[in-house]
Amino acid sequence: MSIDLYTVLEAWPTSSTEDIKKNYFRLAKLYHPDVAGDKPENRERFKQINEAYSTLSDPQKRHLYDESLRNRSNRTRDAVAIRDNDEKTASLAFRQAKEAMRDGHYEKAAILLQSAIKNNPGNAAYQSWYGFCLAMTNTRLHEARDACKKALEIEFYNADYHANLGFVYFKAGLRNQAITHFTNALKWDPNNALARKFAAQAGNCGLQETGPIDKMFSAVKGLLRR
Repeated sequence: MSIDLYTVLEAWPTSSTEDIKKNYFRLAKLYHPDVAGDKPENRERFKQINEAYSTLSDPQKRHLYDESLRNRSNRTRDAVAIRDNDEKTASLAFRQAKEAMRDGHYEKAAILLQSAIKNNPGNAAYQSWYGFCLAMTNTRLHEARDACKKALEIEFYNADYHANLGFVYFKAGLRNQAITHFTNALKWDPNNALARKFAAQAGNCGLQETGPIDKMFSAVKGLLRR
């Protein structure tokens, strides 16, 4: 980020030309290497003071600089508005995805979560539950693993995210990895429904689904009501 010239001269955009001049002479004297010491930081500060004064003491240059500040401010506001809109869109998609998961529509949920991630890729919940849904449909398990791992990079302490990654490994038939993450989930939350349900199955080397899918995940539905 470029240095604000008004800050360098300890002035404001509303400061008069005379005030700019007074501040310049005061600061130039204070930070001149002969006074402040011939050190790199003092030479750099003295250089900034002179460059700032060169721009702000010239009416035309100052006008152009003020215009650039206004444009920068507008771009910042636009960027914030876009980010806020993306986050709202992502949040709506996540709410719809949770409804779809509660109804057992995991393919639809995965599509909605993909949209949420596109608009807010840094949200751990979107990543983790996307991986979970892919595992539920038994598709793209490598992508499911990567999404769940990304969630844990953001929130390593989240029991649900460890359980979701454990379930991805469970579906892939990777017993040891599944047990590791189910165990981690239970360390953070001994009552985690998904980890409690599948840790024993993975430990017994079953790695096979037992019973209808709706019955299997009745406990998980409680998590989606949060």
